Amino acid sequence: MAAPVMAAPPMAAPAAPAALVATVNAGTKQKPAALDSARGGKPDDLKLIKGIGPKLEILCQSLGFFHFYQMANWTAAEIAWVDENLEGFKDRMTRDEWVQQARDLAAGMATRPGGEN
Repeated sequence: MAAPVMAAPPMAAPAAPAALVATVNAGTKQKPAALDSARGGKPDDLKLIKGIGPKLEILCQSLGFFHFYQMANWTAAEIAWVDENLEGFKDRMTRDEWVQQARDLAAGMATRPGGEN
């Protein structure tokens, strides 16, 4: 008697890009960890991120985001929360890839062309 043939286990679906996850899971939003003030009393110059000018820098700081490292590891749920709370600047952070730019700047890389400074 022949042994029964076992079916291969189902393959996992590929992971969706963070921006897509944030859009699909619009109900899944989480405020990122925020600070009351900049560490050491000196915030990073968020205007070095392409897409952040003086008004957006002030808005980010009012939400408790002062440093590149804070933005560098935001999850899709955190990106969705920030995007919803950027009054008048919806989709700006995903379009200009703020999280990746923050990672680069936190790692000491150069500013992308188009940064304010």
